[in-house]
Amino acid sequence: MTGCDRCHRRLGDGGATKTDLRWTLLIMLVLIVGQCSPQMAGGGRRRNRSERCPRVRAMRNFDLPAMMGNWYVIQYFASSETLPEYSCMRSSFTTTDGFVTMNFTYYYSDDPLRNFQQGNITWVIPNFAQPAHWIHAEFTYEEIYNTYVIDTDYKSWGLIMHCAEKTKAQKYLSALMLSRTPDLTQNVVNFLREKLPRYDIDLSTMFGIPQGNCSALEGEQDPKKYFKYETL
Repeated sequence: MTGCDRCHRRLGDGGATKTDLRWTLLIMLVLIVGQCSPQMAGGGRRRNRSERCPRVRAMRNFDLPAMMGNWYVIQYFASSETLPEYSCMRSSFTTTDGFVTMNFTYYYSDDPLRNFQQGNITWVIPNFAQPAHWIHAEFTYEEIYNTYVIDTDYKSWGLIMHCAEKTKAQKYLSALMLSRTPDLTQNVVNFLREKLPRYDIDLSTMFGIPQGNCSALEGEQDPKKYFKYETL
């Protein structure tokens, strides 16, 4: 092999190396752009954990009709509240045409006049293959507000949680521990509470809701009659 041949061989090898390098750089660029695009789509700012809703595992093989009916709210958590505020909270669930509605009643614990409070929430079931996941049907909530049935035995106890993501703000979390009767045994309470920390629920601010002395006094509007708790 002459010196000139050796020279051409080296130049040919060098050309192949540069081509490989260009392809490598191109692939790396595509990967970087792909990773950045979700952040760019969200306004160039990636949400941190305090703003993102956790990945929630809704109950499998959920029987929606069996969940309906009347419940006492035994314990309550809301990320926006740091003190117990409610007493005598009850709820009734109904479902029709792919919607779930919860009517609820309560008193404020520090209200000496015991003014009767009431409200309702309506959800839509986005995927009937996962009936334990509901999304708020009202448009008054900013962005998507998800509700999940975490667990229930239908006859005695239930546990649901909500999470909403807000633009440039911390997420809103809440959870309700439900019972068909005014109280639950402590082992059931512990069993249900243990399911919540994985979803960023702070158990130190999950408060019990007193269910004693809840009968309407003379002249007061009776929540039982208002939502027909005894007949649903």
